[in-house]
Amino acid sequence: MLGPYRYHCPSCELTSDPYFLRSKADDVGDDHRDRRHDGMHPTGECILTSGEWRAPQGGERTAVVVFAVVMLFAIVSQWL
Repeated sequence: MLGPYRYHCPSCELTSDPYFLRSKADDVGDDHRDRRHDGMHPTGECILTSGEWRAPQGGERTAVVVFAVVMLFAIVSQWL
């Protein structure tokens, strides 16, 4: 499912800010586990999706633009 992704830790009642890329939410989860749970996975932790669409922000925008340029290059190179 596309849309913003949020890391959720039920043990700490923490829900991260929304991220356009799932990998960013995963990174937040990794950092939280390392800092608060000594690297262990709390029971019930997950990545939540709301199904809402939003524009990418910050470094996410760069990743989306790079992906779009690579895809455009791949399509154009097949026509030549």
